[in-house]
Amino acid sequence: MKNVTYILVIAILLVALNGCISSPRKEYYQLYIEDTRQGMELHQPGIKTGKVLMVEPVGIEAIYNDYRIAYRSSPYQINYYPYQYWIKKPGKLIRDAIFDYFSFQGLFSKIIFNFSEGDPDYIMKARVNIIEEFDLQSIWYAHLKMEIEIKDFKSGKTLVFHRFDKRKKMKQKKVVKIPIALSDLLKEELAQVVKQIQSSIKGKVN
Repeated sequence: MKNVTYILVIAILLVALNGCISSPRKEYYQLYIEDTRQGMELHQPGIKTGKVLMVEPVGIEAIYNDYRIAYRSSPYQINYYPYQYWIKKPGKLIRDAIFDYFSFQGLFSKIIFNFSEGDPDYIMKARVNIIEEFDLQSIWYAHLKMEIEIKDFKSGKTLVFHRFDKRKKMKQKKVVKIPIALSDLLKEELAQVVKQIQSSIKGKVN
C-alpha cells in the first residue's frame, strides 16, 4: 500500500512539474510614443496654442476592451492571443499615448485628464472602433480604426474632427511587432490632428 501511495505521489509531482515546464509564459505589451523633441529644429518651433487640452476617457468597442491582444484572419471572426496581453485595457493605453504625444509636441501649454487639474480650453474625445492584428496569410497588418474630435470647451464648437481606418504592414509575423506598428499608426494619425489644429489656428489669425 505504501508503494502504491509513493508511486501516486511521484506521478502527481511529475505531472505538475511537466505542466510548469510546458506552460507558455505570459507576455505583456504596451503602446509607446517616444520623445522626439531632441530631434526637432529649435528654430522651427511651429505654432503653439498656449491652451489647456483635456483628454477624456477613450471610448472603445466592447470586443476590443480586453487585456488580451485581438487578431483576425477573416473579416467574419475575431480571436485573442492566449498568452499575449496589454498592460492596460486598450482605451487607457490609447489615452496615455495621446497624452505623451501632445506633451512632447508642446502644442498645448498643459494636458490634463480631469477638471480637478484645471480649467480646459479644449476637450478631446476619442473612440476606438478597431485595434487588432489582421492576418492575411503571408502578411500581417496592424489595424487601427478610430475617430478624434477636439472641441472648444466654452463654445462647444468643433475645432478638429479626424476619422481614420488604417492598416500598417508589419515587417515580421511576430506578436511583439504588433504594439510597435500600432504605435506608429497612432503617431501618424495624431500628426494629422496636429496639422488640422495648426491650420485652424492660422485661419483664426488670418
